Amino acid sequence: MSKKGTDGEESMVVSAQTRKAKRGPPRKRNPCPGIRRVGGRIYDPKNGKTCHQCRQKTTDFTVACRQPRKKGLCPIHFCHKCLSNRYGEDAEDKAKEAGWTCPKCRGICNCSLCRKKKGETPTGILAHAAKALGHSSVHDLLIKSSEMVAAAQTLSSFPKKIKKV
Repeated sequence: MSKKGTDGEESMVVSAQTRKAKRGPPRKRNPCPGIRRVGGRIYDPKNGKTCHQCRQKTTDFTVACRQPRKKGLCPIHFCHKCLSNRYGEDAEDKAKEAGWTCPKCRGICNCSLCRKKKGETPTGILAHAAKALGHSSVHDLLIKSSEMVAAAQTLSSFPKKIKKV
């Protein structure tokens, strides 16, 4: 639709529907899929190994479980950050052990999926709270004091910024 202006120029009037159609499909959530580097970690959707705890596919050092199952070995991997923060274990030491079994095979996994399967509430981001309370890891916090976990979860669920009324 075009209109004549006062000085004889034509100007285009474009409806909102036409503008949306020209933009194309909505953008994907991740504008740069593929290999990317964030901080010191390299995220690779094709060649990376997925950590059971954080579910991130990275090329970081991971430790594979060596627990035998019906069809080969356990397929679960844990990244070094999750092993140290969530379970207090050193990934490089565990990689050298011949018969290391992952926390899931030992029945002590505290990831959200495993806790939900057991009927327990997920812990959320408790690594910082566990360290602040003097514990070596989230697993240590869960074993020693369950009432502290509930308190730490409520503290971490509060919004960081409180709106002024």
